[in-house]
Amino acid sequence: MAQIFPFTDPVAVETTPPTQFVRGNGVRVVDADGKSYIDAVSALWCASLGFSPERLTRAMADQMGKLAYYHSFMGRTPEVADQLAARLIARLPGMERVFFGTSGSEAVETASKFVRYYWNAKDRPQKKRIISREGAYHGSGQMSAALTGLTYCHDGFDLPLDAVLRTGRPHYLRDAEPGESEADFSKRRARELDALITAADPETVGAFIGEPAMGAGGVILPPDGYWAEIQNVLAKHDVLLIADEIICGFGRTGEWFACETYDIRPDMMTLAKQLTASVFPMSAVAVSGKVYEAIEALAGKNGTLGHGVTYGGHPVGAAVALECLDIYEEMDLPAHVGRLGNLIADGLARLRDAPGVLDVRHSGMLAAVEFNTDALARAVGEEAERMGVFFRIIGSVLAIAPPYICTDADIEEITSVMRKAVEAQAVPQ
Repeated sequence: MAQIFPFTDPVAVETTPPTQFVRGNGVRVVDADGKSYIDAVSALWCASLGFSPERLTRAMADQMGKLAYYHSFMGRTPEVADQLAARLIARLPGMERVFFGTSGSEAVETASKFVRYYWNAKDRPQKKRIISREGAYHGSGQMSAALTGLTYCHDGFDLPLDAVLRTGRPHYLRDAEPGESEADFSKRRARELDALITAADPETVGAFIGEPAMGAGGVILPPDGYWAEIQNVLAKHDVLLIADEIICGFGRTGEWFACETYDIRPDMMTLAKQLTASVFPMSAVAVSGKVYEAIEALAGKNGTLGHGVTYGGHPVGAAVALECLDIYEEMDLPAHVGRLGNLIADGLARLRDAPGVLDVRHSGMLAAVEFNTDALARAVGEEAERMGVFFRIIGSVLAIAPPYICTDADIEEITSVMRKAVEAQAVPQ
């Protein structure tokens, strides 16, 4: 086959080529053989308004008729990109400026560069290493893949792993000690972080990056007190906090941003995916006033901010993002996601006592069923696919993050198929 496929075994592709998809309709996609599936993970956690959003198509066409492309380099910018920046800053918690790119990986690369720039501006040039967590996913660039805590993103690529420090994931179910409460587990993770920074020398540690709720690492929701404890440690050592909201941002956990769900006060936020409902490639890095002031001072001294990408702030993407914001506001996004999230939780609740199921969890429209083995999770996921619903198989977890345009009937079908697929395995007690 002519294409190199991401996160796919190229040897296996020669005998089992990927399923080809030819059209979408609401929450469903249709393959080349005409079979329809509900994609219960919004493709890659991102198709928040489904696979044929007419309003976004019109917004795209309208903008292409006005200004199909322009850049934001060297004192020029599309008007619509400035309009989007203002809308985002009015919505984002504690942020003052945004920098546009085209993908989530690119946003993390930019945030990582901003860490270095910030500490150089502060005349603390050794403060460059970034702490990430086991099981984290932050992208597949150079630094973004190094920050990702999944070894299959590292193998064979010679990434700058020496620029990364790794600390434990907040997975209470799998990693807690016997008898340890969620609050005590969170305190232990904070003590481990504190010891890591101390051992490394705080003057070499510039930032900590974390998904408010972890996605590709297994839909890991933070336990009681986790983010408060982590933020106390970061403040103690003067370490910047980057909230990776690429999956969680724009409503997924039940608030506009997961930083609001979990009371996180970051210095930077990375955004993508649901920013444009993924019908146009666009991302953003938002920075606090503290970070921007340092960037502004050093860039002013240097005569320019020497960073940017050709398609950053693309006018078509900006127009789509503005229309997405309009739609989200019309939905009353937190209330809408909260209601549908409760339907998901109700539909999965009876699985809590099912044989082989360890946990059922959700935050807004981000949910997971965790099984006692990877094999069981894969068998359930494959059975669900045969029944016409895609879940994301992540080791022992089946992830659920459907589009916001789901009807109540769609949610019932998604959760019913999950229950039937579990029952079909007939796991003995």
